[in-house]
Amino acid sequence: MRIPSAPSLLFTLLAGSLALPALADMPCGPMGGPMAPPGASRDNRMERHTLHHAHLHEALKLTPEQEPAWQALMASEPTPMPAPTEDWRSLPTPERAERMLTRMKAHEAQMSAHVDALKSFYATLTPEQKKTFDAAHAVGPRGMKGRMGPGMMGGGTGGRMSDRP
Repeated sequence: MRIPSAPSLLFTLLAGSLALPALADMPCGPMGGPMAPPGASRDNRMERHTLHHAHLHEALKLTPEQEPAWQALMASEPTPMPAPTEDWRSLPTPERAERMLTRMKAHEAQMSAHVDALKSFYATLTPEQKKTFDAAHAVGPRGMKGRMGPGMMGGGTGGRMSDRP
């Protein structure tokens, strides 16, 4: 094995140090994207959720008689729980656990109302509409909706319904 000479080692270190500013400019967010401002992830999720509903509404081709049940389903969507107004890290563990339990119960109440609206809406659908609705909400391994997103191993449709443009 050949040991590099001092000039070549110095040149390598110098060239490497010149590349550091480029590394500092690299995005460091999830999946190599830019870091999102606080709350942006939630906003993006809500935007995708709204888009999903619009595509689903179009794909279902609802009749005027089914619209009220659809509107009730949309109105029953659980809202994201707001972030706590105080820092919970300073709370004693039992108090923090109680607050978490209270939030979980509030979320459970929202979900129960949503499931009731979902059942009412689903009962109005034709067999063909039920197939479309079920396909749009299919859940596979690890909650990936049975599909893998772009850039993930295996490619896939990124959770899109097959009949979307």
